[in-house]
Formats: sequence, C-alpha cells, structure tokens
Amino acid sequence: MKISRHLILIFFLAAFLFCFSASVCFAGNTGKLYILGMGPSGPDLTAPRAIAVLEKADTILCSSRIQKRFWKHVDPNKVAFNPWEGIHGEEAGKLRKTDYKQWIARVEKQKKKVQDFVLQQIKAGKTVVMLDGGDPCVYGPSLYWLLKGFDDRYFEIIPGMSAFNAASAALKRPMTGENTQFVMLTAPFSLFGDSYKKADEVLQDLSKYKTTMVFYMALSSIDKLVEKFKKYYPLELPMSVVYYAGYPEKERVLRSTLGTILDDLKKVDEKWLGLLIIGECAK
Repeated sequence: MKISRHLILIFFLAAFLFCFSASVCFAGNTGKLYILGMGPSGPDLTAPRAIAVLEKADTILCSSRIQKRFWKHVDPNKVAFNPWEGIHGEEAGKLRKTDYKQWIARVEKQKKKVQDFVLQQIKAGKTVVMLDGGDPCVYGPSLYWLLKGFDDRYFEIIPGMSAFNAASAALKRPMTGENTQFVMLTAPFSLFGDSYKKADEVLQDLSKYKTTMVFYMALSSIDKLVEKFKKYYPLELPMSVVYYAGYPEKERVLRSTLGTILDDLKKVDEKWLGLLIIGECAK
C-alpha cells in the first residue's frame, strides 16, 4: 500500500509539534528540587552553596532535628513537613525490625506523598529543598528511599561533607596510607545482610589485602560484626570509633583493636552515633 507524500509530511509535522510543545512546557518549568548535603553536624561544615540555596528556597522539607541545627538559615514558615515522618526514628526503627513489610508499606506511602508534593511545587515554579545529613550519596535516606525513581531532570544534588570525611580528620591519619590498596565504605546490613548470615567469603577475601574499612551504623550490632572478623583477622587488627564526627563539642575518638573493642565500647554511653574505621589508619 502506497502512502502519499502529504500524509508522510502531516505525520512528521504532527510529531515535530508534539515534541516542540513538550520541550517548551518543560523549559518553561522554572521550579526545581535541590537535595542538600548539610554535613555531619552544623553550618560550619556545610558547603556555602548549600546554605545559599537553602536561604533562597520557596519550600523546605526537613526533620525537626536538622531544622534546629540550621535555625539561622531555615525559615520555619517555609517548612512544609518532615519527609521522614513515620519511617525514621525510634518507633519506626522498632517497626522495621519487627514487621519489615509494614515498614516498607509506610515508606512507599511516604515516598508517594513526597514525590507528588515536590512535583506539584516544581510545576508551580517553586524551588524546593530537601535537607539531608552528611552527603546524600553516602547512605543518605533521600535518594535511597524517598526519591527512588524520581525523574533526574527535576532535581540537583549539592553534596556535603560525609561523616567519613569528618572522622578521617578526627583520626588525623590518611585513609589511603600504609600501603592501603583501597578504601571501602559500607554498613553491616549492606555487607552481611540483616541476619549476618552472608558475605563470609567476601570478608575472607578482603583479609588478604591492605584495606581501610569504614562501617556506617555499626555500633548497634558490633558484637556480631566482631564475631565475623575474628574468623579471618588477627586480634591486633586496629579498630577505631569516632563518636559524633564533626561535632566540635562532642567529637571523641576511641582507638582499640579487634580483641579489645567490645570491652572498650562498654566505657562509652553512646551506642549509635559513631563511625567504625578498621585498618592501619585506626592505630
């Protein structure tokens, strides 16, 4: 069947007009979401660019805790809501352990709420900021949970200093020194799973190399982690915990070894906010 040149021309013209109108609509959309890495503690370790964007934003999404830390820069009248309500915190943490499916259902509900709200704001030409602690790309909850699947065109990330950077400075050691072959950032649930029943082969392989290992969120299950390491590492393996990394008034460094870490940790009251660093740099 032959198709006339006129029909072909009309088809391509219609396609062109559709694409052009779509691009115009998107180009005319001046709104944007900024995910701001606010650093490990307060404004003194936050990028000036992030502070500047925060102060000019139309709408702010943040927790009450981070709002208090940045009270000089956060206009309370611009705060829409806490994007992590119901999915982070003590009560949510217990639910995650006892009923993971119900917790995930909460996450999905909150993700839809956040994404729908942000998209509505962007289409209205608003600048929205979501405040994330540390660096959003290193165990930041915004990208991992709430913005998963969100269109890349609508947002920009302004990175912040992570707890790893602050902890490295507190240790006053190079993370890549002492013939270290690589640095690994992880968390117990990432490497071993929630049940600690996997990754023995990975840990066994790692024991053959000079490695700096940085564990986020490790203190709550440190006994299980130590048990794993004792299978493949000597008791003299250096381990350090940097508590409240980046907090001038609270920061504290505990230097220990694989053989003594559990006893040493009993001397410190804080059981959560500490970064575990393993390797020669931890001496």
